[in-house]
Amino acid sequence: MVQNQNIFQAYKPLRNNLKKLCLDDSFFVIWNFVQYLQFEREIDKTIEVNPRLLHLKDTRSWRPHEWELELLTKEIIINSQDTHFTSKSLKKWSYFSNTLNKLRHLCNEIAKTFIDKNNVTNELNRIAFRQFHWQLRPSKDFFFRYNKIFNVPTLNNLVKKIIGLTVNELYFLGLAFGGAYLKKPEITVSHLDKFYINKIGFSKISRFLEFTSKDITFLKANMTVEQEINDKFEYSYNYLRAYPIIRMIYRNEKSLVCPLPTLLFWRITSGLYYEICKEKVFGVNFGNSFQKYVGEVIEKANNKTINYIKEEEYHVYKNRKDTVDWIVYDRDSALFIECKTKRMILPIKLQLNENSIIKKELDKMAEIIFQIYKSIDDYRKNLYPSFKYEQNRQIHPLILTLENWFLIGNKRLDIVNEMVAKKLSNKDLPLDYLYKMPYSICSMEEFENVIQIIQVTGIKEFMSKKVFDKEKNTWAFDTFIIYEFPNERRKHKFLFRDEADKIFRTISKYTF
Repeated sequence: MVQNQNIFQAYKPLRNNLKKLCLDDSFFVIWNFVQYLQFEREIDKTIEVNPRLLHLKDTRSWRPHEWELELLTKEIIINSQDTHFTSKSLKKWSYFSNTLNKLRHLCNEIAKTFIDKNNVTNELNRIAFRQFHWQLRPSKDFFFRYNKIFNVPTLNNLVKKIIGLTVNELYFLGLAFGGAYLKKPEITVSHLDKFYINKIGFSKISRFLEFTSKDITFLKANMTVEQEINDKFEYSYNYLRAYPIIRMIYRNEKSLVCPLPTLLFWRITSGLYYEICKEKVFGVNFGNSFQKYVGEVIEKANNKTINYIKEEEYHVYKNRKDTVDWIVYDRDSALFIECKTKRMILPIKLQLNENSIIKKELDKMAEIIFQIYKSIDDYRKNLYPSFKYEQNRQIHPLILTLENWFLIGNKRLDIVNEMVAKKLSNKDLPLDYLYKMPYSICSMEEFENVIQIIQVTGIKEFMSKKVFDKEKNTWAFDTFIIYEFPNERRKHKFLFRDEADKIFRTISKYTF
C-alpha cells in the first residue's frame, strides 16, 4: 500500500464505514445498482432507494455511477468483514448514500491536493479512461467485433495454448456465465452440474474459471498491497478487471460471485488481448485480422455510394512498400486508413504529471501518423498502383485503433503534433500536410458509425466539418456525430446482426 498521510486522513471515514459491512450483503446491493444503471432492471425490493433516483430525469447528484461502484466494490473487498452478520448494511439508503458521499469527498480531497493548472489535461485523460468505458453498455456489437478478430486460426491456437480453451469455447462459456449473472450475482458451485448435461466437461469449466476467477482471500490480500491512497487512488490496478468472478462462501453456499458482470464481459473480449499479446507471433497476426475485419465493416456498410481499395504492394526503385491499409473514396474525397492495434500502456492512463513515459507513448502515435503522411506523399507522387493522384481530391488521413486512445484536450494533441512536425521536417516532407490534410484518430467502435454516416453525407461534408474546425477537431468522433449528425446516427445499424444472432441463439440454450 502506498499512502499520502493527508489523503489517508480523508480516507479513514470511508474505511470505517466499510468495516461495518459484510461481503454478501454488499455484493448483492452493488450488483442490483449495476443492473439498474446498465440494463434498467428493477432493484430488489429489500433494498431501499431514494425515489429521486428512480423517478427524476436528472438524477446525476442522486445516482451512483458505475465507475464509482467498481471502486466501491474494490474497497469493500479490502475493508469489509467476511462474517454474514454485521450492524450496518448498504441496503439502507441512508448508509449507502452516506458511504458514497464519503467516497466522493475523498476523491474531491485528492483532486484539491494534486490537481492544478499544469496537469488538469492529464486528469481529463485519466477520467476518460476510467469513466467512458462504463458509459458503453455490453452489446452484441462489442462482443462480435472481438469474436471476429480473435477467431482466426493463428490467434485461436495462441488462445488455446495459453488459456486451454478455443476462442469459441471461451466465448461460449463467457456468455453462458454472463447470462447467469444477469439474473443473480452468484452461481452456486453445485449448480455447475447443469453444464455436464450439455457436454461441457468439467476440465473446460475449470480452465474458464482459472482465467476469470480468484478466491476472495487472494483478492483481498493483493488489492490491499496494490492500493494507493494518493493521487492514483481511483486509478490503481483493480484485480477484478482480470478476475471478475469471486470464489467465496455466499449466503452459506460455496459460490462463484460476480457483483460487476460487465467486467466479465470485458475480460473475455478486450481483456483477452493482454493474455496473448507478448507471444512472438501475436502482433502481425492480430494486426492482419484487425485489418481484415475493417474491410468486412467497409463492405457490409457500403450501399454503393463509396468505393474502397485494400492495401497493395508497390516499389520505389528496389524498395518494396505498401499503400495504406484501406482507401475509402467517393467523387472528391478519400479516407486513407491505417489500422493499428497498438494500445496505450497502463502508466500513461494513470500518470497525472507529464514525464518521459507519457512522451514515449505519445511518440508511438506520432510515428504512426508520420508514416501515413509518408505514404500519402508517395500517393501524391503518383506511386500508388491502383489509386492515381488527383490534385483536387481532398485526402483525410485516419488512424483507426481497436481501442479508443482518449487523447482529450489540446495539450497532448499539441505534443503529438510537435512530434509529427519534427519527423516531417527531418525527412524533408512538407509541414503543411498537417494543416492541409489534418489527421484523425478514430476507434473501431466509432468507425462503424462513421462509415455508415458517410454513405449518406459523403466524405467531404462529414470530414470537413470535423477536421477543419479548431474546436471539433479535438472532439471524439462520437461526440462530433451526436452534435452534427444526430439524425444519421439514429439510423446506425449493427452490421453483423444475422451472424451474431446465430451465435447468441446457440448459446442461449446453455445457461444455468
